[in-house]
Amino acid sequence: MSRAVDLTGSRFGSLTVLARADNNAQGSAQSLVRCECGNQKIVKNADLKRGSTVSCGCRRAHRLPLMNMKHGAAKRGERRPEYGIWAGIIQRCTNPNLERYVDYGGRGITVCPRWTSSFEAFLLDVGARPSSIHSIDRIDPNGNYEPGNVRWATPIEQRHNRRDGRAA
Repeated sequence: MSRAVDLTGSRFGSLTVLARADNNAQGSAQSLVRCECGNQKIVKNADLKRGSTVSCGCRRAHRLPLMNMKHGAAKRGERRPEYGIWAGIIQRCTNPNLERYVDYGGRGITVCPRWTSSFEAFLLDVGARPSSIHSIDRIDPNGNYEPGNVRWATPIEQRHNRRDGRAA
């Protein structure tokens, strides 16, 4: 019988392992985790390792309507605004012919490969835009466009998160 590995301190998606928990009734190793939203729960280590559990369930509510969408998430040829935002992110980071490239790709900002190759993956990770005034914002303005470093933000939140430290 192999000894279960202690995952304390490890991060899986939105979950951080706080401590080893007792094995479940079937003998599977488990851990106590804390989600980014603050919820705590016990999950099987195997589910964490294979990536089938990446949050406490808080992300599921906004993801379910998005999971069966086709490319562009469009109805009758209309594009969702998130599609244009996604395309703009990729262009800013990869197209040196754009004027703003120097502020993004030109200084090393990248888009995670999963998002570069899939609008659906981007939409599943960031969710629907909450309102028409929200735009995509990198939490760490010097970090990449990747899960955990982007959010939908209002213009005021955007101004307070400038890399030069000014709240314009």
